[in-house]
Amino acid sequence: MVFGILFLWLAKRKDGNQPFSLCEILLAAFSFVPMAVDGVGSYLGFWESINLLRVVTGAMAGYGMPALFLLAANFMPTQKNDVPIYRNFKEQILLMLVTIGYGILVWCNVLPYWMVASISAMGVVCVYGCFWYLFLRIGTQKRRFPCVPVAILGGMGTVVLVASLILLLRTHYMA
Repeated sequence: MVFGILFLWLAKRKDGNQPFSLCEILLAAFSFVPMAVDGVGSYLGFWESINLLRVVTGAMAGYGMPALFLLAANFMPTQKNDVPIYRNFKEQILLMLVTIGYGILVWCNVLPYWMVASISAMGVVCVYGCFWYLFLRIGTQKRRFPCVPVAILGGMGTVVLVASLILLLRTHYMA
C-alpha cells in the first residue's frame, strides 16, 4: 500500500475519480485472487504457506488498494468523472511489478532491517489512513477540508490506539 500511495501522490492523482477500464478492473480483481487462494488453502490445511508466497501475494493485493479507496472517495455519480487514477494499464502493471520486486528483495534479505521495518510500519498507517481518507472525503464532499493530513494523523492515531489496546489486553490476560 505504501508504494500505491507514493505513486498516487507523486503522480498527483489524489483527485482521480474516473472508473477503471475493463483491463484495469480485471487486473485489480485478479490481483487479490492469489492471496485469497493461498490464505484459504493454508487455513484449510491443504498446504503451508511460505514467506515468499506471502510476500508476492501480499504485494499483488496491496499495490492497488489505495487506488480503490481513492475511487470510492472521489467518484460522484451525479458529476462527470474524468480524472484518471491510472493514465493507462502499463502504469498499473509497473506499480504491481515494483511492489512484487520490493517483496522479493525483502524475502532475499537484501534490504536493511530498518528500511523494511519502516516501510512495514508506514504500510499499517496507510491501511488505516485510507479508511480515514475515505470517510473524510465522503463526509466533507462540498466543503474544503484538509483530508490528506487529517487522514495521516488518523492513521497514526489508529495505530497507536490499536497497539495500546493489544498491549493492555496482553498485560491484563497474561497476569
